[in-house]
Amino acid sequence: MTRQYKSDDSEQRRFGGPSRWLLFQIARAGICLLEQLPAGVSARLGRCIGACAWVFFRRRRVVVRKNLEVVRDWSEATGAGVVLPETMDAAVWEVFTRSGANLLGGFAFNRMKPEAIQRHLEVEGVEHLSSALETGRGAIILLAHMGPWEVLAQLPEIARGHDVAAPFAALYRPLNNDYLDDWYKGRREARGTRLFSRRDGFHKPVDFLRAGGILGILADQKMRQGERVPFFGEQAATMPIPGLFHRRSGAPLLAVSLATTGPSRWRLRIRPVDLSGLGEDSSRAEAAALCNAALERSLSDSPTDGFWFQDRFS
Repeated sequence: MTRQYKSDDSEQRRFGGPSRWLLFQIARAGICLLEQLPAGVSARLGRCIGACAWVFFRRRRVVVRKNLEVVRDWSEATGAGVVLPETMDAAVWEVFTRSGANLLGGFAFNRMKPEAIQRHLEVEGVEHLSSALETGRGAIILLAHMGPWEVLAQLPEIARGHDVAAPFAALYRPLNNDYLDDWYKGRREARGTRLFSRRDGFHKPVDFLRAGGILGILADQKMRQGERVPFFGEQAATMPIPGLFHRRSGAPLLAVSLATTGPSRWRLRIRPVDLSGLGEDSSRAEAAALCNAALERSLSDSPTDGFWFQDRFS
């Protein structure tokens, strides 16, 4: 009896009981509904939700403004030429409304066929990905929190449409709701994207790269601990994982940006990351600084498409 109780108790802690199951069902129904809406409709709905968030979440407006001011000051100091709306108030408003449009509008990509994706998504720089894969050591893609994230789940299909054939994977943080996490992970992997988390350790992603795979990493996350290196001119705790994976696998690095170009239209741009400044004795901080420089360039394509709701520079 004791053994059975412990087993049931462990399962209960993992899945959280009926309340989490109900939340999972609600979330799944909402996502499936959004996937059936035309991208233009869901994007407009998202802009409305973003506008409501702008009204009610005043503290987040302060955070977004602070982050954008850092980007503006960096651009002025370096001559980077980052384009922002005329006033900071307008820029903050655009971040809120675009974030809503990107978040909801991106779900429609999950049901689109390749020809439909091409009507909403312009892709540039695929040749850089092809060149990286020719090394035979895979490729690491640096991703920023910008644009419609759901598009990233379509990278295997997009790559095949440009005659790039390689297995895809991504690092991800498991969701707190295990029902939703299992469903989400199953859908991603069914579309050709393998997901690695902390549970998989360090070696599995590295082995994936060494076998010629493409690994996506959201590299602009706010870190409690990390290498403190410049990011838009400010010292910021930065994820060292891309540099560590590069050192272990020899995989080239590329950076991807997602920018709004019109109503329910986006541009995905791939750029190579110059690692020529790294030597065998280079530190983790030096690698992290080069990755941040690549992310700066990606976010500079369209700073108001960035997800600036965390105090990234604290």
